[in-house]
Amino acid sequence: MVKFDMGAAWDDATTLVRAHLPLTSILAGLFLFLPGMILALLGPAPLAPPANATPDQLFALALADMRQQLPWLLVIAIASTLGSVAILRLWLARSGTSVGEALTFALVMIPTLIAIFLIQSLLFGIAFLLLIVPAIYLIGRFAAVYPLLADRDLKNPVAALQGSWQLTQGNGWRIALFVILFMVVLLIVSAIVGGVTSLFGAHGSFGHLIGSTINSAVSAGFGLLNTAVIASIYRQLAVRAEGGVFA
Repeated sequence: MVKFDMGAAWDDATTLVRAHLPLTSILAGLFLFLPGMILALLGPAPLAPPANATPDQLFALALADMRQQLPWLLVIAIASTLGSVAILRLWLARSGTSVGEALTFALVMIPTLIAIFLIQSLLFGIAFLLLIVPAIYLIGRFAAVYPLLADRDLKNPVAALQGSWQLTQGNGWRIALFVILFMVVLLIVSAIVGGVTSLFGAHGSFGHLIGSTINSAVSAGFGLLNTAVIASIYRQLAVRAEGGVFA
């Protein structure tokens, strides 16, 4: 059994982004950048804690802030998922496709994506109840789900999950490590950028607009790179499993 090569996957991910940037930048702008800007400019301002707030007050404030932000974050999650699937279709469709066709494909896949989300949420919930280690393993085994349905036009959510499970056989931990390392870097860089841009100005100011633009651009860039990471995982595994070659 051939082991998953993290270095080769990373090289392939960066190559995908560079090679297809003119086309994917349209979808990334619409689905990864624009929703973040809408949230920053039209969404609710973060709740500020009062002076000398007690731990109970801080906890209650955090819950209240989460409740007011949740609908907006849900819309962003839906938009980013649709954008990622459309981008994956552009990259992985073996017969070639246009931006419009890729977008139509993502919209048609909405019922499948909802079903996959519900099934994965159930499985990850059970895994967390069994301690966090099984959940980490599932990250690796389900990493190829979205690229698989984008490549093979799978509308059966169970078939997509089973296909990812088969492709990642024997490489679950290595893929999980690869994905988690990328996510850790993403979180660190995003936290640093967010900390710097928070100094630009209060919510509603011109400085806030500039900071929000930078934050949304960084978030969109990482979203595009994350999509390339899972595409590169799939490309490597699919080529080895099928003996084929992606263009």
